[in-house]
Amino acid sequence: MDQNFKWFEDHKFVGVVRTSQSDDAESLIKAALAGGIRILEISMHTAQATRLIEAYSKKENLLIGAGTVTNGETAQRAINSGAKFISSHHADHEVINVAKHNDVFVIQGASTPTEAVTAAEWGADLIKIYPAALLGGPEYLRFIKGPFPSLKLMADGGVTFETAFEYLKHCVAVSLGNGLFDKSLIRAHSWTEITDKAKQFTQKLE
Repeated sequence: MDQNFKWFEDHKFVGVVRTSQSDDAESLIKAALAGGIRILEISMHTAQATRLIEAYSKKENLLIGAGTVTNGETAQRAINSGAKFISSHHADHEVINVAKHNDVFVIQGASTPTEAVTAAEWGADLIKIYPAALLGGPEYLRFIKGPFPSLKLMADGGVTFETAFEYLKHCVAVSLGNGLFDKSLIRAHSWTEITDKAKQFTQKLE
């Protein structure tokens, strides 16, 4: 578990893959990897999500997990496919229990300080503040960390290149959805441009 936490600490950026086309999903994964992204979250709403998790969980120098996990059955299915972490937009006892039973790292969502503390008390390894941009951006995470400095936070929802490094002053990692996998680039199959966007993030981190 500690090793996975260190992976988030070291690599910071979580590329969130969510698309209805499995071929596009694989192209997004390859584009992100080419740009230096080393943590990928495959939304369970993505076509053939479990197949993709199974295939890429065997790759070296990559931590791959399942996102948009809404219940224990989905969590177990993702874990059986090889997911190294489970991520939800909300906090759910059943999801946490399944992850803990399988010794899998678990990220749970929260919007308020009460929800964040509750998720941590239930056993979440990271608390995902969502939707971060709508809640007040990096300053909102700073205010949460103030009275609760031991909370391990990440930011999700509306994170951009312009805001990512401000968020990282107050949290362990950030999720990159449209901030990396721009929908217009996906529609145009502009995979090289997505790789270039990924490099912007990872090279600035170096």
